[in-house]
Amino acid sequence: MDNKLYKYLIYISKFINSPNKKQIIRELKDEVKGKGFVEGVRSLLHRKIHLKGVFFDEGAASDKKLLIHSFDTTKRFVLPNPKRPIVSIIIPMYNQLEYTCNCVDSIYTNNEFKDYEVIIADDNSTDSTELLSTYFQNIRIIRNAVNLGFLKNCNNAAAQAKGEYVVFLNNDTQVQKDWLASLLSVFENFEKVGLVGSKLIYPDGKLQEAGGIIWPDASGWNYGNRDNPNKHEYNYVKEADYISGASIMLPKKLWDQLGGFDELFTPAYCEDSDICFRIRQAGYKVMYQPFSEVVHFEGISHGTDVNSGIKHYQVLNNKKFYERWKVELSKKSKSGENVFFERDRTQNKKHVLVIDHYLPTIDKDAGSRTISNFIDSLLALDYSVKFLGENQNIGIQYQIHFQKKGVEVLYGSPYNFYDQSWKGYLKENHKNFDAMLLSRSSVCAPILAYLRTLNYKGNVIYYGHDLGYLRLEQEAVAKNDPELKRQAAVVKAQEDYMYMNADNSLIINDEEARYLKQYIEVPLHYVPPYFFDIKKEVKPFELREGLLFVGGFNHPPNREAVSWFVEKIYSDLYKQGIPLVIAGSKVPAAFYEYEKKFPGLRICADVSDEELNRLYENTRIAIVPLLFGAGVKGKVIESMAKGVPIVGTDIAFEGMPKDENYKYKGVNTAGDFCGAILSLYNNNKMWCELSEFGQKYVEENFNRDNMKSVFKKLIG
Repeated sequence: MDNKLYKYLIYISKFINSPNKKQIIRELKDEVKGKGFVEGVRSLLHRKIHLKGVFFDEGAASDKKLLIHSFDTTKRFVLPNPKRPIVSIIIPMYNQLEYTCNCVDSIYTNNEFKDYEVIIADDNSTDSTELLSTYFQNIRIIRNAVNLGFLKNCNNAAAQAKGEYVVFLNNDTQVQKDWLASLLSVFENFEKVGLVGSKLIYPDGKLQEAGGIIWPDASGWNYGNRDNPNKHEYNYVKEADYISGASIMLPKKLWDQLGGFDELFTPAYCEDSDICFRIRQAGYKVMYQPFSEVVHFEGISHGTDVNSGIKHYQVLNNKKFYERWKVELSKKSKSGENVFFERDRTQNKKHVLVIDHYLPTIDKDAGSRTISNFIDSLLALDYSVKFLGENQNIGIQYQIHFQKKGVEVLYGSPYNFYDQSWKGYLKENHKNFDAMLLSRSSVCAPILAYLRTLNYKGNVIYYGHDLGYLRLEQEAVAKNDPELKRQAAVVKAQEDYMYMNADNSLIINDEEARYLKQYIEVPLHYVPPYFFDIKKEVKPFELREGLLFVGGFNHPPNREAVSWFVEKIYSDLYKQGIPLVIAGSKVPAAFYEYEKKFPGLRICADVSDEELNRLYENTRIAIVPLLFGAGVKGKVIESMAKGVPIVGTDIAFEGMPKDENYKYKGVNTAGDFCGAILSLYNNNKMWCELSEFGQKYVEENFNRDNMKSVFKKLIG
């Protein structure tokens, strides 16, 4: 079923069950009155679906489908048995055999990662612990001759662990899919990590903890307790004061260096908070990983009454914890205050809000690559980054991609653009942001206007991508289209407003900077729109063939470019046996007719990064036959970075930093374009010179450090 139709059907079903039908009908009448029936219905659906996001809302906690096992005693499991495991999973237990079986069952069931061992730290249980060996082959059981208590039991088992990392997992838990690999990934993707902990969820689907906050009096918050675990504030990788010890991972070397849990807190409680503080004291980070989810049947082992039994030590050990860490705790905010900063330990960081039309679809278009590179630069500067998108109905894979990097992606009904709900968030939180990076005048003009009413004191940085009105003017002239000319005037007014009223603006080429400086007084700063990692080893000329065009076809200049090239140029090249690949997103249906006309032509729609890399690796020439456009072309920079020479028009190479050594010159007629391809296609020497030039050029002009330096200068 067509994706858009599917969204419409979902909205209709929501409308039928909605208590707000009367309000929606009134909105529909207003739309139809102003725009006619067809356009009115379409406009309403656009606002309700495109901007609000049917799939992007946070959802209800009851929607969370948790995998909770009931152990089948007739089954037998063969656990991994590596000689030198990467991870040792330590499960301390005292009785509660059934919970322990369910826990180990969930580990076996929900892990594609197999390089682990399972250690049962049996603290002299009185039930039938030996049955674990019957059910689970290769399980290691370390049984204490006497009951050591939780803390000493963990330390004793960890001393016998073989893994590079140790995981402590309560036996009253059941892990969810990819729980273990997600924990490990934080050590791989972030620097100086000392401990990583999971998102803990109650069996009813509500949140137990998304990391913890400890206040100056040593009282603690299980952040988000009893809330909806799907909300944005609980779903990005972040630092935390502590992570409850029900599911935590540490490097074994660091564990040994610290001497494990401090026996000051024997028999149990506060040992997990204490080790988190000691890890930070040693120069490492304590991190929360929301994509490692664990169902926790809290209170099974020790109950919930702090006035009796083992639980009584929670009160006693909290006093010990306070005495040890009271100087450090004195630096914290007053209890319950400044939660915006305390929940991810960003009190001493710069905070940046990035706003764009939607989350960067990094494998779809050049504009997304730019914003993604900007975000990466901000993160590399150790800023706290949050993202707000106008269109929240975007693929979940992009949301997760940025959340795993540590970006808090704002989604759900409080951030809708269709009813301007975002104003509430900005009104409440604008003072917390040192800077706001606003992308695209069409999206951000109302936001900038609202910020000025709030007297926002931070740095408003505008990035327009390019002077879009110039592209529209070029197209209007080429097509002799008055409507396009009118649109160009509207866009120019929006862009001028942003440049005139922002505190700083980012420009990606000198030509646009020179033009704007004629009438814009706000500071303009050059920033490279992309950075690329250079692959030094390039497949040689003779092992490559064919031509490649890469582009997102939601962008009209790309559609026009391919149509012109295939219809006016490619026929002569096809006769000489030169194949062509057209790769991109949103490929128009008409382009598939080209495949029928030219069997040497191949359409590759919505290719992955890996597939695109293979295409670049095997193609001989990248073509960029743009007839109109503005700004710096991402496909040109990307081709250069890959070591693939380019044939393009003047438009293709506009905006590029140029000196006397710059080797590219555009060709603008069909005949010249075809001739340039043929000259390069069979010239190994020229091909190698351009390949080497392109990589060196990108390395010097489009690198991470250049981009980071701009943001460091503007934000501090």
